[in-house]
Amino acid sequence: MIALFQAAMNHKPVARAIHKFNQSTSAKWVPVNKSFITLSKIILRAAVDRLGLAHAAITLRCVTHQGYHHLLLVNDTQDLQLAAAGKVEEFFISTQEANNSPFEDFIAETAFSLPLNFKLPQGQPQRLGYLVAQAAPGVEAKPAQLTKELALVADEIIRTIGRYQTRYRAIHIYGDQSYWIGNSKALRQLDQRIDQLAKGTQPVLIRANKGSGKVIAARSLHCLSRADTAPFIESDCNEWEEGAAASILQSLHTYANGGTLFVRNIDALSSSSFQALRNFWLKAANARFDGTYSVRLIMSLSSEDAPLASSQSQWLAQHALELRLPALRERYGDLRDLAQFYIREFALTAEFDLTEEAWQLLESTDSLVDVEQLKAAIQKLSLIANGALVSAEELRSVLD
Repeated sequence: MIALFQAAMNHKPVARAIHKFNQSTSAKWVPVNKSFITLSKIILRAAVDRLGLAHAAITLRCVTHQGYHHLLLVNDTQDLQLAAAGKVEEFFISTQEANNSPFEDFIAETAFSLPLNFKLPQGQPQRLGYLVAQAAPGVEAKPAQLTKELALVADEIIRTIGRYQTRYRAIHIYGDQSYWIGNSKALRQLDQRIDQLAKGTQPVLIRANKGSGKVIAARSLHCLSRADTAPFIESDCNEWEEGAAASILQSLHTYANGGTLFVRNIDALSSSSFQALRNFWLKAANARFDGTYSVRLIMSLSSEDAPLASSQSQWLAQHALELRLPALRERYGDLRDLAQFYIREFALTAEFDLTEEAWQLLESTDSLVDVEQLKAAIQKLSLIANGALVSAEELRSVLD
């Protein structure tokens, strides 16, 4: 990531590196912490409800590193030796409350088990553990069909681990913990779309409203399509000096060579500055770096329906692939998961919960447009919550 500022004397745009990128920032140690367990439980519980199971669980081989359980995503001999030196043990995440065994009424003879294989960018797939499921009593399950459905659940767990690796890496590189929470259909479709776009080299235009996760999407595309050591350079067009777009883009390209350039809020560009962006890309797209395009261009609009000139829209339609991010109202299934995640994050003492009436109010309100507003509301609730349960009246006072 870089910041742009104007030199006091000559007003020439200057690019300054804020986060030095090096290979040590790649997340090989993925902590099995509260948020990881929460996300995994969301997927397992959804599978239990959808497939008519009694219980489901995953068992993961973890290493105790600096006092914490970690998944070790190995990709060289040194990592394997490091894993061998640590205390390797099985860690269970179950749909039941206890995580010290798959589940209480586990019957090995009637259970289904599938491997969890994590495919690294380079090297052979790595066995991280297993997905275990128990059919509900009295429910006749066709083994072939259930195995096929569980394979999709296993893939979803693996994608979650991959996303979590990206998140953990982002904490070290970018200094924040921004990532998507939930398991809604809209979010799963978004993951699939990002996977598809990461395989290509065309520019990507992210179209979404504020608070939808545009930076998260750009980082995900970068991490899925570029090597660990490739730079991720971000710049906001609102900060560009008029008439300096060509020189700014040249500076950005110098830093982003071999990596990703994320240009935010391109609808803020004047017609001449947008022309400079077009000229830049036509030139940069033909340059290659280490056998790949010299830079991966990602752009975003300030809002989903940000106005653009017809010529700009036509150029983007011809040269960029669009990535639309779902709004909070489209992620209905994620609302409780998001709220509970922020409750755990902001609870000052013991975690609190909402009454069912309060949950219904939260799910029906139109005042929360994006995730940032939901986060702010939960943060306010954490300051006024006097008991284990927050009433609808207390929630209404925060929303009004």
